[in-house]
Amino acid sequence: MSFQFRVFQRVAGATSFALLLSSSHLSARQLETFTFMFPVESVNQYHPFYIADKLGYFAEEGLQVSFQDAGGSSAAIQQVIAGNADAALPAPSAFLNAVAQGYDLRWIYSYQYANIFTLAATEASGITTIQDLKGKRVGVSDLAGGEVPLVRAVLDEAGLSQGADVQLVPVGDGSALTIEALRTGQVDAYSSNLFDIAAIQAQGIGMVTILPQEAQDFPANGVVVSAQMFEDNREKLAGFLRAVAKGVVYAAANDERAFALAADIRPEEFEDKAIARPSWDVARRLKTPPAALEDARLGSHYLDGFQAYHDFLRQGTEEEGALPVDVDLSKALGVSLIDAANDFDKAAVESAQ
Repeated sequence: MSFQFRVFQRVAGATSFALLLSSSHLSARQLETFTFMFPVESVNQYHPFYIADKLGYFAEEGLQVSFQDAGGSSAAIQQVIAGNADAALPAPSAFLNAVAQGYDLRWIYSYQYANIFTLAATEASGITTIQDLKGKRVGVSDLAGGEVPLVRAVLDEAGLSQGADVQLVPVGDGSALTIEALRTGQVDAYSSNLFDIAAIQAQGIGMVTILPQEAQDFPANGVVVSAQMFEDNREKLAGFLRAVAKGVVYAAANDERAFALAADIRPEEFEDKAIARPSWDVARRLKTPPAALEDARLGSHYLDGFQAYHDFLRQGTEEEGALPVDVDLSKALGVSLIDAANDFDKAAVESAQ
């Protein structure tokens, strides 16, 4: 299987990066390369990573990071398994399915805590519950999209089945095709990530979230590596995670400046403020830890949420996208690098200009 991906061009960050190298007397040859796979291309959604690069946090750790777009969470994990990427940021559904299929992977840093996927109906449809979907059509980004296992499990829990009771229809990821399908009633509801929903609402289409609250609290994307990478390159991974954590801290403390930095990195993604601002708010909300982790270290895993999501994905049949076997979360969720990831002066990062 071949996977197409695009290397992100970070022209805006090159100047600050070069200045940092000059001031610290480093050369590109002294920096270790690190390839990181995102499931989709979005500076807005993943801004702490890009800000960490622009502010030189990766270079401080001796790393030259290449951000790449894998074209989906499953594809990102495949790149890690194939050894083409040092780490990736997949959705937990793709991660748990890969581990359940026998791949030895580790989830080493939790980046987003609220479920990035949702299920919403148009206000015009009158649908307010999952049970109301019987006999209806639900749009999804793609039949292999990361939201599909969640939709199937939610339907199964409500006593509905895909095909017999509810039709899943691929209508794109918040694109013009999606908007047309919702406006014309080709689909009555839509499931994708929260960023796509925000883009749809920005087009004036009212949406009502019908995903059960328990499912809304499931964890979202985190940093995943192979077990071998986890064991053999701990210092390298610790440096990468520490730089990411600094990016998270800086963005949280300097929201407006962080927004401006991100817009400078990828101007075209921020041209339409009606979409960029709601998407930014979604990104900020997703990386806010639940109350149970309020005083926990950055990157800590919400174990109760992971267990609930695991148990949820075990429902139904394997053909419907359910996990084929139980996953040992005590092994799959690596915690030994969390201390190192938080080993920096938080106040200094917050006050950085």
